[in-house]
Amino acid sequence: MEQKEYEDLVNTFTSDGWKYFVKSVSELEDALTKGAPDGATTNEQWHYARGQIHQLRSIAGYENYIRASWDQMQANQKEDNVDFV
Repeated sequence: MEQKEYEDLVNTFTSDGWKYFVKSVSELEDALTKGAPDGATTNEQWHYARGQIHQLRSIAGYENYIRASWDQMQANQKEDNVDFV
């Protein structure tokens, strides 16, 4: 990831639209999690609900993933630039 890409994503994460989106995704994930035991009456429905929940959790965690990835890349670059004496 390039510096500009990271900065553009951080700008997205600070927008009200992103905050509303993540709140909606989190609420949907919570509703599916609580409703799946009763709502998924067949094995196929249960697995489908689990897949939906997994995807919603991934979306909700995207900001944290990007920030952690960036921090790790920065740490690796600092390690690569260390001069050994």
